[in-house]
Amino acid sequence: MSFYASSEGIRISEEGRRTWLVGRARMTDGSWKDIKLDLDNIIGNDDGKLPDPERRLTGGGQDFTETSSNVRFGFEGGGDVPVLRARLRNASGGEQESDLNLGERITNVNGDLVFN
Repeated sequence: MSFYASSEGIRISEEGRRTWLVGRARMTDGSWKDIKLDLDNIIGNDDGKLPDPERRLTGGGQDFTETSSNVRFGFEGGGDVPVLRARLRNASGGEQESDLNLGERITNVNGDLVFN
């Protein structure tokens, strides 16, 4: 089940140097469950880019917040696509803007958000 169509109040929260996806997700019985998903456990910095869902990461894959600034989240476009955006440091020390469609990577499994 798509997490953003079956959730409410979805937003990001930064705590320390970690970024969390928080809100409430609908369970299969129709009730709601508070959610808090640590995005730093599942998303890394791939040389200045958030990971491309079509490409397997070659190491890392965690802690993107440590090497990023201006992390933000919003629902964009006519389909309300859930997009994570940030400026990430690359190997040469520069920064570049990157984004990741979380709707392609996260699903709601009975109230638990699962990264694919």
